[in-house]
Amino acid sequence: MRTEKRKLVIGILTLALLAFVCSPALSGTTMTITGTVNDESQIVTEEGKVYDIGDTEQGGEVVEMVDKKVKATGTVEESEGKMIISITEYEVVE
Repeated sequence: MRTEKRKLVIGILTLALLAFVCSPALSGTTMTITGTVNDESQIVTEEGKVYDIGDTEQGGEVVEMVDKKVKATGTVEESEGKMIISITEYEVVE
């Protein structure tokens, strides 16, 4: 009986530690990217990184700017192996 309780406590502590360590990665990071908007609702940087444009008011405006270079700021999260930026502000770069 003691062994089972010990295993349960260790399991709970392990899950709590895992949640603490992973929470910053799951919450997203605010960053600014610069790249060209393509016709697949993505921004492609000069380094070749691809960011899907998330469904926000500003994102809806940016997806209409196909072949334009933009500087976009927003929260970047990874989902199913893809990087998604939820744009909060942007500007067209000449």
